[in-house]
Amino acid sequence: MTFLTVLLVALLIYAGYVVKLNHDLLVNKDLLLRGLAGVDALIIKKNLKILDILGYAQETMQKEATLINELFNIRHDINKITPKIANAPQRYEMQKDFDRKIDLLLEAVSRYPELKNNAGFQSSLREFAQMQQVFEEKVNFYNTVVDKLNWLIHTFPSSVLAQMSHTKEPPPRYEK
Repeated sequence: MTFLTVLLVALLIYAGYVVKLNHDLLVNKDLLLRGLAGVDALIIKKNLKILDILGYAQETMQKEATLINELFNIRHDINKITPKIANAPQRYEMQKDFDRKIDLLLEAVSRYPELKNNAGFQSSLREFAQMQQVFEEKVNFYNTVVDKLNWLIHTFPSSVLAQMSHTKEPPPRYEK
């Protein structure tokens, strides 16, 4: 009788553990979607704010005209990609290239004293820097959720639950 009681308690504990793993899997899938939406929303906001900076730069920075035109084109191409999980790797790769080129443009600003003295340009730069900080926080949240979901998908026994619920691999981490 004692053996049956111990076995029953062990089965109940294991069933509770499996229910908790399933809950964790569902919560992390939801958090992944929220993180992805947050990153995408900030990409859209950042790319809108960069239009102000590019507008000021286009008027003043003749030596970087090719870079500025390339940035306008990349921004346009990024906006054509629908923010969906399936498109995340392509969209984020383009965004990383865009961000690298924005950094090049912002480094070149120091060579233009008229931009340093332009209050509108400086205000746009500050707003962009604030947005960049929020973006970094959203990316860190997203990457944490991707790591947790990957761990749940690839470790036993939650991997069995993930297979049973047809949980797909999350998009890759957003590497800066």
